[in-house]
Amino acid sequence: MKKFLSVLFVALLLAGASFAQCDKHVVYSSEKQEFIGTDGQVEDIKTDALTLEFSQGKIVLNAPGKGDALTGIIKETDCQWKTLYKEGKAVYKLDFQKPQSDETSGGSITIEAKDGVLTILVEIAKMEGRKVKLIVSKYEEK
Repeated sequence: MKKFLSVLFVALLLAGASFAQCDKHVVYSSEKQEFIGTDGQVEDIKTDALTLEFSQGKIVLNAPGKGDALTGIIKETDCQWKTLYKEGKAVYKLDFQKPQSDETSGGSITIEAKDGVLTILVEIAKMEGRKVKLIVSKYEEK
């Protein structure tokens, strides 16, 4: 029984630590974005400066000088980091809201790190299967 309780305690600690990693206030920067078509192929590549800010309960995608920011309200989080920002992934289910509008669209953001390379995949229901992949150039915890 003691062994079972010890294992349960360690599992709860790891689960809590994993969630805490997804609950951080982080700003990701990208200077390269790939636009992916419904067939999974890259259709276009842009080199705009973008930031994606994760804070308590929301995500804000901002392209300085390109208009209003896009906000996503986080509904659900699945955090599976082995090593934060280096190996693993986090998936956020959210509702995106157009600036200055009540109109929303469901979607998800997946942050994935493989071999130290960090990418963010943005999927919005209104994009009808098309996706945007941001190549992260830097990130900063606030």
